[in-house]
Amino acid sequence: MRKKKNSLLLPILLFIGVIAISIVAMILADNQRKAEIENPSEYANQDEIPRLTAEEAYQAVQNEGAVLLDTRSAASFQAQHATGAINIPVDELEGRLDELDPDTWYVTYCT
Repeated sequence: MRKKKNSLLLPILLFIGVIAISIVAMILADNQRKAEIENPSEYANQDEIPRLTAEEAYQAVQNEGAVLLDTRSAASFQAQHATGAINIPVDELEGRLDELDPDTWYVTYCT
């Protein structure tokens, strides 16, 4: 009888351990992502840039003074855009970088 009780305890403990490690890993990954958003560094390519959720972008604009930068065409921007956004089409962006303040956080978007 005692053997059966011990044989059930090990899988339960292993399951709890895996769940605990998973939760800790998710918390650490989320904290790392948030740290990268708050303290951006130089990026070698666009795939390294952290992505924001719509809620995070909203909070950045509302609470941290970020500016929405719509990179769609001027016609698409005229048809509809987020309130307060500015428009610089992506194909013009490199030539118009001098229009952007290097000390401002710009949240770019296109749809």
